[in-house]
Amino acid sequence: MQGEAVQAAFAAIALAAVILLILLAGRAGRLFPALRPRVDASAVKLLGSLSLDGRRRLHLIEAGGQQALVLTGGGSDVVALIAPAPSRP
Repeated sequence: MQGEAVQAAFAAIALAAVILLILLAGRAGRLFPALRPRVDASAVKLLGSLSLDGRRRLHLIEAGGQQALVLTGGGSDVVALIAPAPSRP
């Protein structure tokens, strides 16, 4: 009986410690912007999209210096073509 109470108290303390660490990590990210992960918003660009029918769409995307045609909406999504992105002046 006493062992179960000790285990329950230990579990409650451990849960509170984990919640406290999560909250502190969130505050540290707001206080120190250098700690936040850097996200490159231009990593993937949607260059165009064309509706083929009611379900399927053809998308032209650019990622990592490559362009790809992606067909979505059918039974499965298909990458139709991958080519180097044209150089822009």
